[in-house]
Order: sequence, then C-alpha cells, then structure tokens
Amino acid sequence: MHATEIQVDSDLFGSVVSVTRSGHIHRYRDLLTVDINQKGVLDVDTVKGCTAGTQAHGPKGCYQACYAATIAKSIGIDFSHAVVRTVKTLSQARQIERAVREAPLGFFRIGTMGDPCHAWEHTVRVVEWLAPLATPVIITKHWTAASDVQFRRLARCGTVVNTSVSGLDSEAHLTHRLAQIARYAAAGGTSVARVVSCDFNREHPEGARMGAVQDNLFKLQPVIDNPLRCFMTHPFVMAGVIKVHKRKDLASERNISMAPDSKTYVGHCSGCTDICGAAFVGKNKTRPAAPQAKLF
Repeated sequence: MHATEIQVDSDLFGSVVSVTRSGHIHRYRDLLTVDINQKGVLDVDTVKGCTAGTQAHGPKGCYQACYAATIAKSIGIDFSHAVVRTVKTLSQARQIERAVREAPLGFFRIGTMGDPCHAWEHTVRVVEWLAPLATPVIITKHWTAASDVQFRRLARCGTVVNTSVSGLDSEAHLTHRLAQIARYAAAGGTSVARVVSCDFNREHPEGARMGAVQDNLFKLQPVIDNPLRCFMTHPFVMAGVIKVHKRKDLASERNISMAPDSKTYVGHCSGCTDICGAAFVGKNKTRPAAPQAKLF
C-alpha cells in the first residue's frame, strides 16, 4: 500500500506529512518555520509536539483538552513525539527574520503547537537571534526546567515567559510551575501566570476545591486568563465538575468553560489588550543587539 504525500494547506503547521490509507501516524518535520495562526499571532515554534504532556495526561494532552494535540491527530501527526525544529539554510534564516521583523502584533510566540521546554538551549538561541526584531513570548509548562543561566539569557532579551497553570493541575505540577514563575521573575524576566481557567461548579466537592485553587492563582501578578476550550464529552463536564458555555470565538461558536461574569477577551488577538503578556513588558525595556550566534 503506497503512502500519499500531501501538503497541509495551512500556515499553522508549516509541515509536509505522509498519510497512508491504513491511517499510519507521522511526525512533524524538523524544519523551523514562521507561521501566522488563525488568531493573527506569529508563531516560531522551536518544538512541535509534546512528549511530556502526553505522557502525563494521555493522547488528548493536558487537561484532556489540548487543542494542539487535537489538531495534530486530525491531520495524522504523532503529537506525543516532540520534534525540535532548526534552521537549515541561510535563505530560510533570512525569510524568518523578515517575517519576525514584520510581526503584525509586534511579538512572536514560541509554544503554540508544542512545548519549547523539550529543547531549552535551542529555544534560547533562537530567542537571542530574533529578539532584536520583535518581543519574544514563550508559553510553557516547564516539564523540563530551564537552567538559571538560560533564564538570565532569556531575561536579557526581554522575553515574556507565560507559565501555564490551572486549578486542574495536580499539586506536584502546580508547585513546580509556581516555582518556575518565581525563578524567572528573580532572573529579571517578565514572568506571567497564564491561568487555564474554568467555570467550576462550586457545589461539587472537586469543583469547589479546584475553584479555590483558581482563586489563588488569579491573585498572582501579572496574570492572564485563558479559558478552557473543551468538548461536552470532557470527563469533568460529564461529572459536573466544570460548566461550559457556547461562546463566539473567531467566526464560530465553541464550548468554553468561562465564568458567566468573566470579562476575559475571546477572539482574534488583534483585539486583546494582554497580547500574551507582551503588554506587561516594562516601558524601559530595550531589545538587545543581534548576537553573533551559530544557528546552523
């Protein structure tokens, strides 16, 4: 049986995959790409896929609701295999530089379709390369912790690190991630708590417990509210732990667990005031000079 090679028709992936009639799963390519996703954010994913997240939570990813894992599965890609993506040619590097320099929202994001913590040193080098062109934003769960030196290097580049936390986290995971938030702030960086929030059913014992944890997370500063998108068949929805509501997100309605009185923005990122934490960067922060780093 022959495989049919297809080009995925979306800037979100920047990859070619082979698909067979037997449904064989393939991996992301290891070529670094720059893509503008559907919400208008320029992504430079140094890693696509998340080995640690799927090992901890299963094939559906974190909180059984990882959108990146869902998208990867829909196009036949093995999300459980984290692929480090690198620059191969000078022309590719120049293309990336042009795209980052013209980033529509003034920042580029690493950590959309994978967690960069699988390759911290490579991620830091890419940030050092591109930071003079736009504000770097990293989104991570710190499955692997960065070193103090790597954090200081990211901080010198004016990098915003979003640490994803939630009332859905286990105590051990949450303790670890809160420690990373504090570590990066101590290194002089803009350290943001990115709270994956839910409309918890406070009449359910587990909903009340998780809701109390979430209340404390929202006391952190700076903080971003990132409501959970999930299916109606999610285990916590079925068990009555969280509530979901139909909300318009871009051109369609989605099931989102968002508190009824929440004023959190949902939609195209051009209308968001937080812009993944880039809005929290101090006004006196300046971009570094381009380092003479080896990229190839």
